[in-house]
Amino acid sequence: MRHNGKFQYAAIPVAEQDSTTGFYKASGEEVWMEGCRCQIDKSIPAKQIVGSDGQMCQYTHDVLLFETDFKGELGIGMKVRLMFDNGKEDEITIQGIDDTNGRYIEIWG
Repeated sequence: MRHNGKFQYAAIPVAEQDSTTGFYKASGEEVWMEGCRCQIDKSIPAKQIVGSDGQMCQYTHDVLLFETDFKGELGIGMKVRLMFDNGKEDEITIQGIDDTNGRYIEIWG
């Protein structure tokens, strides 16, 4: 695997119900945690994948990280800030995670 960037991730914020409107909203500040070096593949136009439930998903970023390098916990819906070695940044929301390989974790969004 080649590394061409690193990432940070933010946990899904806690939701509170607004007593006047009844709607839920995120509460508290977003806290970004350090991830690790990773391989970031960007696809334009977006790639399409059919999930196990038959639903079609589109994503533009495919991120690979070695399990030994990353000690945190990732989940669908979490925000991820991708920082490329060339100085560019992108922010994605995790749409899928594959950690069944045993050597690396793959996320896409």
